Amino acid sequence: MTDPDEDRLSDVPDPRDAVDAAAQDWFLRLGLDGGDAAAQAEFRAWLAADPRHKPAYDEVRAAWDAAGDLASAFALEDEVTTVTPMRRRRPIRQIAVGGLLAACLALFAAGAALDLPTALRADHATAAGEQRRVALPDGSTAFLNTDTAIAVDYSAAGRRITLLKGEALFEVAKDTARPFDVLALGGRARALGTVYAVRDAGDAAEVTVAEGTVRVSAPLAVDGESAVTLRAGDHVSYRPGGAPGAVGHDEDGARQLAWRRGVIVLDGTPFARALAEIDRYRPGKILLLADAAKLEPVTARLSLTALDGGIRALAATHGLRVTQVTDYLLIVR
Repeated sequence: MTDPDEDRLSDVPDPRDAVDAAAQDWFLRLGLDGGDAAAQAEFRAWLAADPRHKPAYDEVRAAWDAAGDLASAFALEDEVTTVTPMRRRRPIRQIAVGGLLAACLALFAAGAALDLPTALRADHATAAGEQRRVALPDGSTAFLNTDTAIAVDYSAAGRRITLLKGEALFEVAKDTARPFDVLALGGRARALGTVYAVRDAGDAAEVTVAEGTVRVSAPLAVDGESAVTLRAGDHVSYRPGGAPGAVGHDEDGARQLAWRRGVIVLDGTPFARALAEIDRYRPGKILLLADAAKLEPVTARLSLTALDGGIRALAATHGLRVTQVTDYLLIVR
């Protein structure tokens, strides 16, 4: 039975919503050129009237900035005006800001797909949030995680997969005459018959072994090659031009390979890094507008099929809230 007091409370407007709405109105009113002197004076008075006003306005500006340089892709004519019945004329540069932001974010999401050089090299790829099973020519199988691209190069001498971006798990068909190599960030992970994953995290590559044995070789700028041997449950990372780091162990790669079971496992992960990991599986951007240094680390298991709910739950446990600006932008504050 519903508590009538709860019903009454739910009807009370949240004062933060009014502040947010006013901040958005000011952003639209000032437009791209900052407005005239009178508007600037009114704006400064509004900022000074309440300590909540400036953070709210800064948040709107941050959402705009998240679109990066994409705004330049849209032409706004300063002198063109539009007329609608019963409304005064307003410059397009002011009324179009909201639509421009949404368009920029949509373009941002589209741009997050493969860049042209990667698309030209890739034989198989996935979009953000997509996973795909790929049958390879030798009977091996590649499972591509979110936002991933691979190039396949098979010959009589060997089997080579180049991880162009993202993360993939490989179930390797045994062929002692032809080694199976996965190349990523200047390093190589070689197996004869095994199950292992390779991830390109941008600044480092990580290799995780679920079954069998894998030899990971990473070139050094001066000293040639350094290599380590991994067995089931082992994982190691290396940076471009650097040797593999210390070998870690996680039984069956439970955390690193959780995506194959449809979940993300976070274990004492810094809050900002946790959001970045979740962001890999969503088109668009999650924007954190809070002091990450003051937030507690995250330990959680999140379903890949209900990530937005997981984001809201994580935010709530840290005293934060989530605002969805478009399908491609979530603000956590």
